[in-house]
Amino acid sequence: MIGSTISHYRILEKLGEGGMGVVYKAEDTRLERLVALKFLPDAMALLPAYRERFLREARAASALNHPNVAVVYDVGDDGVQSFIAMELIEGETLRTRLANGPVTPEQVRTWTAQLAEGLQAAHAKGIVHRDIKPDNLLLTLAGGVKIMDFGIARLSGSDLTTTGAVLGTLSYMSPEQILGNKVDHRSDLWSLGVVMYEMLAGRAPFAQQNPAAVMYEILNREPAPVESLRPDTPASLAALVGRLLQKDPDRRPDTSADVISALQGADQSPAAEVPEKSIAVLYFENMSSDPESDYYCAGITEDILTDLSKLDQLSVVSRTDVLPFRGKQVNIRQVAEALRVNYVLEGSVRKAGNRIRITAQLIDARNSYHVWADRFDGLVDDIFDLQAEVANQIALALKGSLTDADEASLARRPTDDVRAYDFYMRGREYLNRRGKANTEAAIRMFENALEMDARFVGAYAALGEACAYMYEWYDGDPGWLSRAITMDNEALTRDPGSVEALFGIAMVYFHQGRFADARRTLLSVLETDPQHMPARIRLGLLSERTAGGKAGLEEAVGHYQLAVELRPNEEEAWRCLAAVQQKLGNQDAAQEAALNVIEITARKLEASVEDVILLSRLGEAYARFWAREEAIATVQRVLELAPADGLALYHCAAAYALLGDADRSLTLLRRAHDAGFRGVLNAARTESAFETLHPDPGFQRLVAELG
Repeated sequence: MIGSTISHYRILEKLGEGGMGVVYKAEDTRLERLVALKFLPDAMALLPAYRERFLREARAASALNHPNVAVVYDVGDDGVQSFIAMELIEGETLRTRLANGPVTPEQVRTWTAQLAEGLQAAHAKGIVHRDIKPDNLLLTLAGGVKIMDFGIARLSGSDLTTTGAVLGTLSYMSPEQILGNKVDHRSDLWSLGVVMYEMLAGRAPFAQQNPAAVMYEILNREPAPVESLRPDTPASLAALVGRLLQKDPDRRPDTSADVISALQGADQSPAAEVPEKSIAVLYFENMSSDPESDYYCAGITEDILTDLSKLDQLSVVSRTDVLPFRGKQVNIRQVAEALRVNYVLEGSVRKAGNRIRITAQLIDARNSYHVWADRFDGLVDDIFDLQAEVANQIALALKGSLTDADEASLARRPTDDVRAYDFYMRGREYLNRRGKANTEAAIRMFENALEMDARFVGAYAALGEACAYMYEWYDGDPGWLSRAITMDNEALTRDPGSVEALFGIAMVYFHQGRFADARRTLLSVLETDPQHMPARIRLGLLSERTAGGKAGLEEAVGHYQLAVELRPNEEEAWRCLAAVQQKLGNQDAAQEAALNVIEITARKLEASVEDVILLSRLGEAYARFWAREEAIATVQRVLELAPADGLALYHCAAAYALLGDADRSLTLLRRAHDAGFRGVLNAARTESAFETLHPDPGFQRLVAELG
């Protein structure tokens, strides 16, 4: 098979083999992408009726589009063999992970919730997997989990298998599967319970060697309580496992949604009340024929979000909070619960020539009712009026009326030149992606915007921000700081109330070591905008560097805790909190914060798979949580994707330091410095991840050499 071509797939190498077929790594020669190509076993492929039904139901499975389900790209039959082309995912199976021992209860909760969400998507389309087991669950490098292999999946009501046929893997089969009875979605929930049990206990609940004995136990005996094998199992998780392993399907949770609800409500302290007038603005869908218009849709979304956030009495979640949901089909209720809001705005943008259409709908997530929906048509030159009208209508729907200040805020235009605005939106998209190359591209876009409109305050502030990033992480040339402060001063001259420019000035002071000026300016930022989370983080860093001793660290904790309260879905705030808690010796608090970093970055990476900064932070968080294999695999992936990104290299160095690998850590610190992150030594001197390196002669030599 290796080297041959089936349809338009060129076989590259064999990946694995199981009872339901052989899987190969292959190249899709039409779309020039790598796929996993699975062929049916010969015995099945010889039966035309089986092939026909299999292909029909595999095509149904290909309609699934969910981040926790491996994508089925194509199904085919060349007359001899039937095959499925699937998403090729980097990572390891849960089976491989379980070979290293049980999983932490927190990780069990996270992975089970993701699996339940994937099953919910399948069950909603009438698809029952029927072979949920660790071998068919892939742990991605981003920290998520995906369900694979719908090879024996069955559509509700179909007759693909013969009466009484038993398909699946014995230890994970439900009683009704073993008996050959009718199987529905609750059979998958039983299998999910078996997987949960195995993750917690380190072994399956029905683990006899003899197949007949396994079947007898599944049908007649209760497994040992999972908490008897794993005493630290939270009572809520143990109870959920018990419900899932009820032999009578009617006594199990009714749906995957019930499992998700049980996990969300388990062992959680009472949450703060959700603000009544709270809203999440999801990224608008690009309905244009040109995928290059994605940046335009993102810019419109972010500007509407910014407009709404300036209005009194509205609580609007940040861009980074909604990023994990970008480009995905989502359940509005689940989004609202995750972001703790009552309302969700979603919409689409269609751009054709010089015309544009914005469609938007505001949904009350508590009852799924549409509070408001409308369509706005106009010319591209009218984009500011269209955006203002959308924000105006939403504000009216939520507030009932607008103050004069509200109306003035919504009427304010960023620029009168739509060409400048187009370049600005392209620049914001590049800057949001992060990384040296993207930051350099952003600078070019902002420069183009200012050539079109030399009065564009937002472009000056954004250019100053990009220049500061170049100095801090990628280049280290003091000229970048000079340019940053020039741009920020230009912005403040035109708009003294520009919070972005004021924060930019504070950043320059910070990098210049003018810490008193930096603190004074950051406090001014917070006076103008008390919700400014980056200012809180920088105040925390200042406390760590300047206050000294335990008092300074505790002061930093206060700032970081305020930051995570402002943006609970922002990984940088949790990362800083984890580091300072470790310095204080609060290991439990440090690990809890690191776990939040893992969960948040994993979610965001599903929507932004090429964000090497996110990926490197995930690797560091894994190391802080002592998930060694996951940390090393993630770091190695970062080094493949971005071998010369200073900030990413720094986070990788921190990961290796936390894992006790001083040589690799020191090598990566040097590489980070050489790649332009000139502040790497100051960071390493204060960062708790590197504390064990400080006495190391190699670290001292590096400080002396690069000092």
